[in-house]
Amino acid sequence: MVAACALTFCGPAAAHGRLGAAEGRCRLFIGPDMMNFTGYLPDASKVEFCEDIPATGHVIVALDDIQEELRDMKVEIRIVRDVGGAANEEENLKAVTVAYVEPRYYPTGTINFEHTFSEPGYYVGIVTAIGDHGERWVSRFPFSVDKSFMRTLPIYLLLAAAVVAGFFIYLRHRHEWAPKKVSARPPSDPTPTLPPAPAE
Repeated sequence: MVAACALTFCGPAAAHGRLGAAEGRCRLFIGPDMMNFTGYLPDASKVEFCEDIPATGHVIVALDDIQEELRDMKVEIRIVRDVGGAANEEENLKAVTVAYVEPRYYPTGTINFEHTFSEPGYYVGIVTAIGDHGERWVSRFPFSVDKSFMRTLPIYLLLAAAVVAGFFIYLRHRHEWAPKKVSARPPSDPTPTLPPAPAE
């Protein structure tokens, strides 16, 4: 569920939300702590992923506590449709919720989630850790399902525009940049010029 979102956001060099890559692992950042996560589509591929979910279908995600502190806190998981921010979600939370797991303890430190995404779209994962002394850490991260190309499309468009602009700049200035030809001087006449013979 939200884990799915989690995996979806540990993106390239940057993270969509509170997800990121560190030490070669996909990690969910929640409060001062972190969780490792792994996700895959068992019906489509056994390859792990930690960015936007590449296709609809059955998703399995595992979150593992790095700090034992999280094992003493209840963890709540919710996935909602991306409706433009937390304020819009709160207006009709039940209607936009796609999956929900009530707060519970995970003493082993491993949280397993399974969810089937039947429709492509944009979602937000929300993981909340709740402590016995009033602590409440919330990690939110947007992710997409079967929409990966749409997220990267602007990058490809910018690259294409840069290539086209560079080509036109080259066409406009190619004469200025071309090496200038040096005019060859005609060889000097090696025959010496003699003064005219005196008249007799």
